[in-house]
Amino acid sequence: MVTAALALWAAPALHALEARVGDAVWRLGATRHDERRLIVVDIDDRSLQAIGPWPWSRPTVAQLLDKLAAMGTGLQILDVVFTDPRPDDDALLQAVQRHRPVLAQVFAMAPPEASPPGDAPGHAAEQLPQAGQPASPLDWPSCPAPFATAEGHLANHAQLAALGQPPTGRTGHITPSMAHDGIVRHQPAVVCWQGQAYPALGLAAVMQATGENHIRPQRGGLWDAPWSLVGQQQVLPRLPLDEQGNIRIGWRQHPSSFISVPASDVLTGKAPAELFKGAWVLIGSSAFGLNDSIATPYGPTASGLLAHAQIITAWLDGHTPYTPRAAWLLQVAATLTALGLLAALVWRATSTEARAAATENARQRPATLLLPVAGLGCALALWVAHAGLLLHSAIWVGWVVPALAVLLASLAMASAEHLRTRLERQRLFQHLSSYLPAPVAASLALQPPSGAIRAQLRQVTVMFADIRNFSAYCEARPPEEAAAVLHAFFSAATQVVQQHGGVIEAFQGDAILAVWNGEDAPHQPDHANQALASALQLLETSRSLLPDPAPAGLEPLQLGLGLETGQATAGSFGLASRRTHLVMGRTITIANRLVAMTGDLAHPILVGEGLATQVGAQLDTTLNGHTSSAQLESLGTFLLDGLRVPHHVYAVPMALLAPPPPAEPAAATPPNHPA
Repeated sequence: MVTAALALWAAPALHALEARVGDAVWRLGATRHDERRLIVVDIDDRSLQAIGPWPWSRPTVAQLLDKLAAMGTGLQILDVVFTDPRPDDDALLQAVQRHRPVLAQVFAMAPPEASPPGDAPGHAAEQLPQAGQPASPLDWPSCPAPFATAEGHLANHAQLAALGQPPTGRTGHITPSMAHDGIVRHQPAVVCWQGQAYPALGLAAVMQATGENHIRPQRGGLWDAPWSLVGQQQVLPRLPLDEQGNIRIGWRQHPSSFISVPASDVLTGKAPAELFKGAWVLIGSSAFGLNDSIATPYGPTASGLLAHAQIITAWLDGHTPYTPRAAWLLQVAATLTALGLLAALVWRATSTEARAAATENARQRPATLLLPVAGLGCALALWVAHAGLLLHSAIWVGWVVPALAVLLASLAMASAEHLRTRLERQRLFQHLSSYLPAPVAASLALQPPSGAIRAQLRQVTVMFADIRNFSAYCEARPPEEAAAVLHAFFSAATQVVQQHGGVIEAFQGDAILAVWNGEDAPHQPDHANQALASALQLLETSRSLLPDPAPAGLEPLQLGLGLETGQATAGSFGLASRRTHLVMGRTITIANRLVAMTGDLAHPILVGEGLATQVGAQLDTTLNGHTSSAQLESLGTFLLDGLRVPHHVYAVPMALLAPPPPAEPAAATPPNHPA
């Protein structure tokens, strides 16, 4: 849709871009072999220095024509207009009558937006020059569409124009058609003037040489040019035209392939006669200051006669470029083919990613990066295909709109693929962070897999929370019920720990391990107090989660918590293909042993001496809106299982752990009795 909108809204800019890139096709694929069928006789600066400034005398021009005829030229074509009669015209008139060269005339064309259709005169006719007498119109009853109407002309004077009429001679127009950038890429095949049709110089030359006197316009089929000029005798290939009746100039021959001979060499007899024998001769000027220079795909300044030389040789070879009427079908087919390739690339990339998830050593292909590159490659392939058709078959299909569609599609696909990848990565990260601490998951997501130890030593506070008697409960109750209890406990524990700035490090059976100030977390100066507050709140929350009273024959489910503060190592360990995240060290062991002692010591929360040192003697807690204050209770020194040094163990006083007393109802007010 974007491509269609741009093709309509920015059509001139796209056509200009296509034309400029088409110029590169001509330059890259130009043939450089000598063209000997058409020889250029150039009135160049060297000739002006030798013969004299232009305009030369009419006898001098007549002598040039005689010299060329004497060397056996097959046809002489003049890219020169003689608008005014002169006293010395007799020699030129006689030479023209003897040799029957093709004469030139030029029409003044109004801008396209001001030029009326058909053969009606334009509104600016009185503003444009009208000199000489136009000659050699085609034998058409009128000048039909699509040919444009001239608003003025510069033609040969009447006596010379009379000699340029069939059957003695012909005259063709040399009217240029410049694009907005000044380069000549087209020439009107026929120009309308006062209801009559006048052919271009190249067309008149070929008609003169072949004796083809009757040509007519013909509408082309789907795979033909929009219009064609067809001869009655059919001795020449049809001349394809565009919708405006213009000839697309095929700049397929490099300017150096045309043999150019200075006019002064012809006049002085220095030109090799064998070069001209049987050849056509195009006489024009490339001299600076004679106003016959044009811009071509090969450079900003070139002789105007090169355009006519290209038109003539391309028509003789049947290689005049044209755009088929059904070119849009080819463009659609090329676009769909390129889009199919992009879709196949997307499918292959996504399937490769799916396989990479299941294969240990598979490498993922970044489709987000490949798609724009592939789109650029498809656009380049479209240009190459366009260039191949143009150089080989003279078919100008057009490639900018399909290339634009493919590039936009590749960017759209890449954006969609990027969005899909981002969503997948976000989903994977959410899953990863649900199994690992979120800071650890975020850190791992930014790192490549590694088999090295990635760990750091930090001052942490650790809390173990374990449901006592849960194994017997699981044995006696249905699995669904036990799973529901465990799920409720894990969910509540996660919320409580996160509210107090901690991270659930692991779920171990019916226990949790929570860490404050752990790996990749921001520094928490009060992590010990936060951990203790979390333990108190978790104990309070568990009273409403764990079944109470216990099922018959079972010990009640109770929560035991062990906390300690100290040094611990946190990080990832194992092979790159299978790793685990651990928090390890003496602090973890102490907290684990403390939670195991909660049942024996009849205290639900036990803390080590490291945490007791951090929080101090006085504890102030707030639970359910009630604030309490007490001191940690020393339980003595114990040799914990697996450790060599005894450790002082403290307990949170039962006064802080008891549920708040229910609120007493307000005393009833006795009714007032009458006295």
